Amino acid sequence: IIVWLIMFLVLNAFSDTRLIDLGGLVHFNVVHGEWYRLVTSMFLHFNFEHILMNMLSLFIFGKLVEAIAGHWKMLGIYMISGIFGNLVSLAIDNVSISVGASGAIFGLIGSLFAMMYISKQYDRKTLFQLIGVLIILTIISLFISNVNIYAHIGGFIGGILITFIGFYFNIDRKKFWILTGVFVLIIIILIIRTLTIKEDNIYDKLIKDEMSQGNYNKAEKLVEHTMNKGYEDDETYYLSGLIKATNDSKAEGISTWERGLKYYPNSSILHYELAIANRSLGDKKSALKHIEVAYKNNPHNKKYKYLKEEMTKENESRDK
Repeated sequence: IIVWLIMFLVLNAFSDTRLIDLGGLVHFNVVHGEWYRLVTSMFLHFNFEHILMNMLSLFIFGKLVEAIAGHWKMLGIYMISGIFGNLVSLAIDNVSISVGASGAIFGLIGSLFAMMYISKQYDRKTLFQLIGVLIILTIISLFISNVNIYAHIGGFIGGILITFIGFYFNIDRKKFWILTGVFVLIIIILIIRTLTIKEDNIYDKLIKDEMSQGNYNKAEKLVEHTMNKGYEDDETYYLSGLIKATNDSKAEGISTWERGLKYYPNSSILHYELAIANRSLGDKKSALKHIEVAYKNNPHNKKYKYLKEEMTKENESRDK
């Protein structure tokens, strides 16, 4: 709540860019070494409705778990479940910005199910009430924007596993070590999956979103922000060139694409744009050179293929 109030009253920080800068969970940033986001994202929220629902849920389920396990164990279940849920999310979703305590809260719910099973002290009414609340929370979350269902599922599973691990620590060391080994193995698999799936530059996505809404000045600021952080790629230069060509001049756009080629000489998208730009300026020789490189590096792209064939025919006709 304190973090949210600071965001609301001091930082006014609810834009996607601000949430990323403050520690939101994003696959692109995590695979570039920012693993702290597994924790920081749990303390950020999108808006008032988001934090209200999470804090009410935390109050209800946190109190129940705390009454059974104590406040320190409840905190441990909460944190570990939240981190585990975030790992599940990263292993599946490489494009979203995720914030909130929902994964950790679902971990508390999973822990309650595990505790009921362990104690054997429950009736059908209590069980169905808990299942009903879980279903209602899941349905409500589907109607809230930016909800990370993968973190919910992961947190729920994490809460069950960590509760059983804690239970067997003093009761049955063999089962404790087996479950601990399974838990660690799952974490290793999730990390490997996170590091090996295709990364999607979230900053390029945000730039494109602003451009699609006609906010080219905001998009230009996002480009500067991305480059200052060192997260630019060839698509960033491509988008920057389009912005420069729109806001300033075609010459500025071409200059930006050419600058991008110094860092990404094999970029098909930059060569393609330069081919189109040079062709429009009447420099057919440079245009043909660029489209040939673009097609060579990405021969399966139909746009590159058609433009290359078209320009090759034009060149042959001119030579005749």
